[in-house]
Amino acid sequence: MLGIVLRCIQSTSSREVAAPLVQVAWAALGWRAAAGSERGYAAACEHPASGTSLKALLDRGVPVSVLEFEISATEAVRRFNEYQRTACMGLHAHSLLDSKAIASGAAASAAARSASSSSSSSGSGASTTSAASMKGSGDSSGSAKSSIAPAYLPFWVFDAEFSAEARACLGFKDEKTKEVVWKEQSDPMQLSSGATAAGDTEPMQVYASYQHVREVGNGAAGAGLPGRARPLTAAEAAAGEVGGVALTQPAMRQGLAWALAVRALTQAQVVEAEARTKAATGATDLKEVHVALQLHRRSARLVYLPAYIAVYVYGTRYKQGTSGVILPQVFTAAIGGTRTGRVQAPQHVSPTKASLGTGGLVGGLGLMAGGDLSGWLPPLLGLEPLLPQLGAVEALTLAALAASGAGMWAHQRPANQRSVHVSQQVRADYEFYKQYDRHEALGSGAGVNAGTGAFKDPEKAARGAGGNEEYMLWLWADADWRRWEHDEPWNWDEEERRKWAEDLWRKQALRRLERQRYVAKMEAEAARRAEEEEAEERRERLYGSSARFAHHRPRDHGRGSGPYAGEGEEGGGYSGISGGGRRRGRSDFLGYYRVLGLQDAEAVSSEDIKAAFKQQALLLHPDKHVGAEGEAQRKALVQFQKLQIAYDTLKDAEKRRLYDRGQFVE
Repeated sequence: MLGIVLRCIQSTSSREVAAPLVQVAWAALGWRAAAGSERGYAAACEHPASGTSLKALLDRGVPVSVLEFEISATEAVRRFNEYQRTACMGLHAHSLLDSKAIASGAAASAAARSASSSSSSSGSGASTTSAASMKGSGDSSGSAKSSIAPAYLPFWVFDAEFSAEARACLGFKDEKTKEVVWKEQSDPMQLSSGATAAGDTEPMQVYASYQHVREVGNGAAGAGLPGRARPLTAAEAAAGEVGGVALTQPAMRQGLAWALAVRALTQAQVVEAEARTKAATGATDLKEVHVALQLHRRSARLVYLPAYIAVYVYGTRYKQGTSGVILPQVFTAAIGGTRTGRVQAPQHVSPTKASLGTGGLVGGLGLMAGGDLSGWLPPLLGLEPLLPQLGAVEALTLAALAASGAGMWAHQRPANQRSVHVSQQVRADYEFYKQYDRHEALGSGAGVNAGTGAFKDPEKAARGAGGNEEYMLWLWADADWRRWEHDEPWNWDEEERRKWAEDLWRKQALRRLERQRYVAKMEAEAARRAEEEEAEERRERLYGSSARFAHHRPRDHGRGSGPYAGEGEEGGGYSGISGGGRRRGRSDFLGYYRVLGLQDAEAVSSEDIKAAFKQQALLLHPDKHVGAEGEAQRKALVQFQKLQIAYDTLKDAEKRRLYDRGQFVE
């Protein structure tokens, strides 16, 4: 799209103005060639590596390879059952996959190949796979019959050379007060220079389809697998299959996959940075660890990795959007098709086994405690003080209660796991907005408001005391992709996730351009303020401080910062309320008073804060938006979380005092 816009600009001068913007956009979107490459903008515009046919990829010179299967379907079923037995400690559900599932998978593969042949003859290409009917784990259209079928899953594999440096907030524990004192790291730590991220490592292998949830798709990945793949032949690419197994088309754009690879690589570098920073500085704790990557070289190739995709039914669920409609619960699992392949599947504890095992264990211990074996068994197990002398009736009753509780736990386990998953996502959103609000406020001039003289340093004033534009962009992008990957994976929809991912990808590129413009604006504002302050200091040195020259004081222009902000002088052109949120000495740099609707109040009491919180909570509570659209529910949840943060800070007298002075409160 950007390439088309650039080609439509006719005049040379307009092209010169637009070219840098397009260059930044290509770099952010991942379409730009690596540094030193001879490819220009036109080449990048002509081939925005998107989901196209294999033949087109080969014609464009994109390397495509395939790693063939090394295990049979029978071995895959055995591995799956062994995984369930080990993960559930022998309490696993039986017969989730068996020989009938293999036969069903073979029939599904044959049907998929037939459909693929008919569609390719009509010009639509071989886009179907042997597991076309295997959607996400929450697909309500799944058949009640279990099946396991081979599939070649596409992966964008990247090789990159990069340098990395890290910066963090260091925490040192005071031995006297036992409190942690935080301070900013003075200089960034160089993690690597000219380091190599090889495609044989898992972070650089990105599942290039939206057909399955990310955990299932990544089940085919593994260290060292791309290096063992052989080149795909032109005949195999034209047929769309290898050895009778269909090749899934890479629906994910290469640039989007690169954004996910950079995220995974950065997360790995953060882990390394934490260990090295603690060792180098002696810090007892770290927070806000940020890693900046500088790319020197990058190459990409498409690799097909083998996996067995299993679809099976276990339990029931209520149909979404209905009342009382019960459907079979369909799950999807992936078993790597190589000798070292892993199993990516949910764990299923059998309620019957859980009841019998727990009841037998508790009943047996109870009988032993009251029987002839009590002389040696309880001391051996260390249970003598815990088990009273029970009779047979009491032991059986206790066993029945334990069996009932264990069965209910096993039956409710999937629902409980979903609840835990949702709560983890809510907590992650809370932490994101907490960090982002702080850095957004600092980047908007909170360092200037603090009166530390940061306005004399334009760069520091533009970014705030401790703020970092790249870190803010990283926080935002990481939160975006986390939601995309983990938001209700049981309701995964292929087309919906594809649109969501591409929208995020484009918005992040535009967001970077907007932040760059914002930083430039803030730097200009900070430079203007510094010049005015220097002029004021020169005037005071020449003429002294006098009310006669009050009109020469540097104006705040709505920023609410500087030595004269919030004084409310009569006739001096200063309002009692500044644009930065300060009302007669009260700072609102994080907008907590604004969230509660108290930004215009002259004086605010604890009762006012409590009443305002109750009023806003009644409007923003998530229960009030149960029937709303998904986006509206998420927006209401975010607003309610911000309201809780504001109330937790302002209801505490000490925290409120610090906040009113413009100091950030943990």
